[in-house]
Amino acid sequence: MFPAPFRLFFVAVPLLVAAGALAMAAFPRRMTSWQTRSPDGSTQTIEPSGTRILMMRVMGVVVAGLALLALFASSAILP
Repeated sequence: MFPAPFRLFFVAVPLLVAAGALAMAAFPRRMTSWQTRSPDGSTQTIEPSGTRILMMRVMGVVVAGLALLALFASSAILP
């Protein structure tokens, strides 16, 4: 029998990772666009390419799936 804070760690961390990964899959442009500032003070936005957007979506879904698998596996393994 593990103490409650130890079990809570194995529930909270995979949920946070899954939430971040799903946000990465849902909003890839917002999470990867950069703003640069030139010496004269003007700003410019750098947008990611289409391939990077696609790979961020794929990897977000994969990481979220692995995190949820870890969540359910830890609840099945830890008493």
